[in-house]
Amino acid sequence: MKSIKLKAFLLILAAFTLTLFTCENTDETPQDQDTDNTFLMRSMSELMGQFDDNGDSDDTQNPSGNMVMDFCFEFVFPIDFYLSNNTITTINSIEELVEVLINSGDDLYINDIFYPFDVLVFNDDTNSIESLTIENDEVFASLLDACAFDQDDDNVCYEIYDPVCVEINNIYNETIILVYPNDCYAGLDGFSEEDFLDDCASNYDDHDGLFDNDCFDLVYPIVLVNSNGDTVTINSEEALLQYIEEWYAENCNNLDDCTFDFDVSFPITVEYYSENNQQFQTIEISSEEELESYVEEYCASNYDDHDGLFDNDCFDLVYPIVLVNSNGDTVTINSEEALSQYVEQWYADNCDNLDDCTFDFDIVFPITVEYYSENNQQFQTIEISSEEELESYLEDYCD
Repeated sequence: MKSIKLKAFLLILAAFTLTLFTCENTDETPQDQDTDNTFLMRSMSELMGQFDDNGDSDDTQNPSGNMVMDFCFEFVFPIDFYLSNNTITTINSIEELVEVLINSGDDLYINDIFYPFDVLVFNDDTNSIESLTIENDEVFASLLDACAFDQDDDNVCYEIYDPVCVEINNIYNETIILVYPNDCYAGLDGFSEEDFLDDCASNYDDHDGLFDNDCFDLVYPIVLVNSNGDTVTINSEEALLQYIEEWYAENCNNLDDCTFDFDVSFPITVEYYSENNQQFQTIEISSEEELESYVEEYCASNYDDHDGLFDNDCFDLVYPIVLVNSNGDTVTINSEEALSQYVEQWYADNCDNLDDCTFDFDIVFPITVEYYSENNQQFQTIEISSEEELESYLEDYCD
């Protein structure tokens, strides 16, 4: 439980801050740009464990979807870093940092950080995310020790989707809700049953979209069959969750190496809401292939479809950007996180049926994008003046 250990770090930080006011001022020793900062290297190595090889967030390492809770702390950008060729780069977001780390090699990589910089941590005494300033290597090392990353391998949870929700305060003292896949994951962050909200709604996807999704519901009873041909009849969703949990408890000493040894027996019946008839209807699905086809055709969201502009591996938008709708209304977006939140909120406020709903905003040109130049081995920016120029850029460089 990283938040418990961070209590000690907060006390250490307070004591260290006090000594700064009781000691005489001395000239700062310049950072050695030719030497790798071991504390930074350690933090970058641990950070990349939260992402896959493509730089996408690894859901198994980010159960709550909140970097502070899932990783232990969150960098506050922008931050200046030293590169191994004695140049300086400014990183403006976690996505940009991950991209730099993925593209790093023996000849060019981040090897030091400019102090001071800020991080966000969770203080369970106040139930709030707070900002802390990291002044030097000693404070950075204390933070990393408090995170106890080496103990993470011992903290494994069963992969059963039975969501629990907790409330905390963000850096702006606003209440936010964290959704964990189950009470085990919440417990690793120091939360107990008394912290859980009575009503916990989530769209977390699990079991390949079969046992939990927003597109259809299984009609019970269903039959499960294991690799030996043994079958068990499940009469409700609650019974299914209980059976899976008991199976893991009885059969798995190490959850990482343990896979639920049952598949659903077809045919199955699913229930869905028909927009045409304005009522619930059922359909029989005869095979796994038919189920996959059904999920692909009817259960895909268009939240992430923005013509390759807002979500691609070729370049990053430089914020702020301006969006304009068909009525001429504009909104300024200051970060990728703010963009995702705005799009999701817009769909929630304006769309009863996603299939018949299109995001009613276009980006205002010109825009600036940032890309990694293989020739210069560094990030560069380019201004794009129109949608046609953007399409040409995507066609030429983003295949």
